[in-house]
Amino acid sequence: MIAAANYEMQNPWIQLPDKPPYVAPEDEQAVGEFDSASKDPCRIRLEIFPEPYLGRPDAPVVLLALNPGFKEKDIGQHADPKFAARSRCNLLHAPMAYPFYLLDPEINRTQWWDIKLHRLMQKFGDAGRSIVANSVLCVEFFPYHSHRYMHRNDCLLSQQYSFYLVREAIRRQSVILLMRGEKHWLDQIPELASYAKRHSANSVQNPVVTKPNFGEGFDAAVEAITSASHAAARRTVT
Repeated sequence: MIAAANYEMQNPWIQLPDKPPYVAPEDEQAVGEFDSASKDPCRIRLEIFPEPYLGRPDAPVVLLALNPGFKEKDIGQHADPKFAARSRCNLLHAPMAYPFYLLDPEINRTQWWDIKLHRLMQKFGDAGRSIVANSVLCVEFFPYHSHRYMHRNDCLLSQQYSFYLVREAIRRQSVILLMRGEKHWLDQIPELASYAKRHSANSVQNPVVTKPNFGEGFDAAVEAITSASHAAARRTVT
């Protein structure tokens, strides 16, 4: 068993079952009720691992998204032992060479995040993939996969942990780039509205992390990653 990172709020994903359906025990009843009333495009896909967040919980740059999507090929991807191991480590905040594991070149992955983070990775040269994978956290508003997102009027219990991670990001003054679901995020975390280091995407249909899409937010993200990387290098030397 991989040891979970020590965090003040209990991580609900430590209790994720070892086999499908992959649902946090505290969400089981609510998810069952939601699915029984949902048509197929909005049905929660519990045969693959949830993805409430990607990356280090202490990252200097935090992306806020809506929910992980779903395509049929995802089932085979999640069944791959190497991919499954990375996903479990991510849920536990366990150390990895690529904490934002969907940038890990050693796993079978889609290119979605490569495209969204391409310009950011370019800013750091040959080591850009590794640097960004160790410096960015993405938190999804809703943790489970589906073809189409349908907002719940009430939140799942597991979402409180995701909201906690975002509040911790505000506390440590991380740069926050709001990619999608702005209304939902501001409803649940009202302090985001006045947070000076929060930047919203100009295009939520294609929320690429670029200068045209995030303006000064992109520059702020580059600066935050650069500062964190330099600090990490100094700690390594000493």
